[in-house]
Amino acid sequence: MSIEYNQSLLASISSSNPNVNAAAQQVNELTEMCKRGEINPKEYAELVEDVQRQVNIQASMAELEAMERLNTAINGLISIARMI
Repeated sequence: MSIEYNQSLLASISSSNPNVNAAAQQVNELTEMCKRGEINPKEYAELVEDVQRQVNIQASMAELEAMERLNTAINGLISIARMI
């Protein structure tokens, strides 16, 4: 796969999650910087890995928040059912 192919994948990302869209844009900008020689390939790889880690952490946090809300709702419904 070529750099251009992967950049087209980045450009095609349109997520309801703004963090995903921002990460795709950031990686594309870093790719362009590397292509222009503003950062070297090693720096590029490290920076892109950092973006990937950040997105994964944000996704985990979003899932955690959803799970917390789910558990709160379920516990509340169980409590209400036991009071009836």
